Amino acid sequence: MEIIRKTIGRMLNETAEKYPNQEALIHTDVAVRYNYSLLLWEVDRSAKGLMNAGVEKGDRVVLWAPNIPEWVVAMLALNKIGAIFVPLDPGAGHEELLYVLVQSESKAIILARGLEDEEYVDMFFSIRDKVPFVEHAFVIATQSYPETVPWTEMTASGEDVAQEILRKREKEIRPTDPAAIMYTSGTTGVPKGVVLDHLGLINKSLASTRRQGLTHEDSLCLFFPLFHMFGNTCIALSGLLTGATLVMPCLAFDPPKVLDAIYKQKCTAIYGSPSMMIGLLDHPVFKKKRFASVKKGTLGGAPCPMELMKTLVERVGVSRITVAYGITEASSWITMTYPDDPLELRVTTIGVPLECNEVKIIHGATGEDLKVNQPGELCVRGLLMKEYYKMPGLTSSVIDKEGWFHTGDIGEINEKGYVKITGRIKDVIVRNGIEIYPAELEEILYTLPEISEVQVFGFPHPRKGQEVAAWIKPRRGAKLSVEEVARFARRKIEKQKVPHYFKLVRAFPTTRSGKIQKYKLAENATREYAAELYDSTLRKTTVGKKNET
Repeated sequence: MEIIRKTIGRMLNETAEKYPNQEALIHTDVAVRYNYSLLLWEVDRSAKGLMNAGVEKGDRVVLWAPNIPEWVVAMLALNKIGAIFVPLDPGAGHEELLYVLVQSESKAIILARGLEDEEYVDMFFSIRDKVPFVEHAFVIATQSYPETVPWTEMTASGEDVAQEILRKREKEIRPTDPAAIMYTSGTTGVPKGVVLDHLGLINKSLASTRRQGLTHEDSLCLFFPLFHMFGNTCIALSGLLTGATLVMPCLAFDPPKVLDAIYKQKCTAIYGSPSMMIGLLDHPVFKKKRFASVKKGTLGGAPCPMELMKTLVERVGVSRITVAYGITEASSWITMTYPDDPLELRVTTIGVPLECNEVKIIHGATGEDLKVNQPGELCVRGLLMKEYYKMPGLTSSVIDKEGWFHTGDIGEINEKGYVKITGRIKDVIVRNGIEIYPAELEEILYTLPEISEVQVFGFPHPRKGQEVAAWIKPRRGAKLSVEEVARFARRKIEKQKVPHYFKLVRAFPTTRSGKIQKYKLAENATREYAAELYDSTLRKTTVGKKNET
């Protein structure tokens, strides 16, 4: 594909000029509507206000708020003036707030009052003395707070700045300049700041919209958290660059509000993780006829079970939904299925690479390139991150000299170029020397009709290295017992790979982006089964000593 060498600000200008009266952003929960002309005016006003406050090109600015209209406006305004937006999880605590501010060396913060009360403001004030380098705090609220500037006051000040001054700043920005620093989750270590440029974010977004078949006539339902790349790039930025309408139904994922907005705003595309989709389809207020307008969208973040895909495509009618795979370090999507691919391909694979990406599979130990249908580590090249911020050693450890990013995911590529992911290298369970891939077992268990969600995971075992557990969330109203699941598993799964522990649960711990936190499941299982593991080990040790005698 031909690479577009423009900035996000310039692309927004062109979209607004092309579709001035097209609705750009609708937030049903706070009753806000922007067409592209009004959105551009609001973004420019905010950009000039930030400049007036002293925010310069290259300054890092933390953006901390739930899914509100100002989040999108702030992101675009920062892009326009060459500042670098740093999204922060709405669920962040004191330590994460302090870490991101310090590690990113942010000059300013844009924050809401909080998701429920004034918790963001209170947290910021509690660490204020530890971040003297933060010169500005802009608060999105109706009231003012000491040593902060109300967002409305800051944006209003932009009206006194000449448009030519903003245009001059825009011309100074290059497509290869940093646009964002997005922090990866710190589940396996400290969070890493992924530095991304305009070039990568724009071209990955446009490549994905072409693959999905999105146009300016589409309405995208945006309930995925904006702090996550799936929300701010794969949905928000992608939709705006296409001239489509973004429909935001809630501040945080709320199935009834999402379902209501889809129906009333006639959304045509929906995005989320499989667990989010299950949450919508299994909700008591869900009605198929109210989903009639939805035909497109993307599932990502986790493998899609066949039953979920069948339900979406065949029973609900979301016939052109795609499955995609991406990572922050690759500026979003790497591979994606086609809207008209057979269900089998949309479930067993993550599609083929977008036109701007190259992928390959390598041997984990030797690094040699592997042939088709051979499992190994997936690597990607094309429009990658610039670096992990202030982590040169870690950057060079994941991007090799030929420019390939090593994902840490295990996969294989078939004869037609479709990629299959079998798991994370760190998630592979090794029990008694046997490698067990959770995704493989989960797919088998999903064929049991009464199962809504299943998570297979490993946790430490004193003798076996690891033990395997399968925790199951039954479908609403289904009659299912642990014994039934265990019997089914013993019939369908190879003996050496069958989970030892089964449990029925009501819900799984998730991140705000909808990803299941398997490490928390492992921690819970370790505590829950500790007594049994201890007794088992003790008996084994006792028997061993008797035999020695």
